[in-house]
Amino acid sequence: MNRTIANIIIDIIAAFLLLGMIATGYLLRYPLPPGSNKSLSLWGFTRHQWGDVHFWISLGLLLILVIHLVLHWNWIVTVIGKRCHLIKTEHPSLIRTGILSGGIVIFMLTLFTWAAQTSVIEIARPMRGNHFGQTHQANESSEITQAPISINQTNVEFWKDIYPIFEHNCLSCHGPQKQFANFRIDRREDFFGSNGRTLLILPKQSAISPLIAIVSGTRKDMSMAEIHKLSDQDILKLRKWIDLGAEWPVKMDAEK
Repeated sequence: MNRTIANIIIDIIAAFLLLGMIATGYLLRYPLPPGSNKSLSLWGFTRHQWGDVHFWISLGLLLILVIHLVLHWNWIVTVIGKRCHLIKTEHPSLIRTGILSGGIVIFMLTLFTWAAQTSVIEIARPMRGNHFGQTHQANESSEITQAPISINQTNVEFWKDIYPIFEHNCLSCHGPQKQFANFRIDRREDFFGSNGRTLLILPKQSAISPLIAIVSGTRKDMSMAEIHKLSDQDILKLRKWIDLGAEWPVKMDAEK
């Protein structure tokens, strides 16, 4: 095949792969945002599956770039070598420079892989909602200073005791600005199964209410299960509220 035609084909493939990376990156950032894998799909693919597509497209683009470099290796070595005064001969050894350059690239990739694998740390308690921007120590100190609530408390008021829990922990992802999984914590019907929604609260039955399983971390078949886990104190309040009938005064329902 003519070298010029081969170069044109390689460039066209590289352009399409680059557009594919941009397109899949857009899908992962906007139509299928983080946390939507279990609830949303696009053209039959979930977020994780589109992530796999994005990964393989990136590998394809890398392969095409390597082929492109091989086809132009003679020119690359000559131009860079002479401008940097690294070569003295008219016909430098392409095999030697190729092995040297390949070794450097492999070393850098190996170093990057090692650094990425060894630098992963486990977050003791994922931050969410209004917790962003605060230190873990601040969270711990605030939990220590809060007075514990008793499960035998005689009364729990929704707007005083319960809604602040939702507002503080959930509103940033499930509120007026963002509605991950098409769910809002400031709408009563989203909890009680209205309009075909999944029932999350069974009044006077906190032990089998799906909401408790979600916020206590016992439900593992959902996206980002750990980040939905609340403190023991908040869970006790929610349990008590549900066991008392889960009243949500309509006159103060927050339709935002």
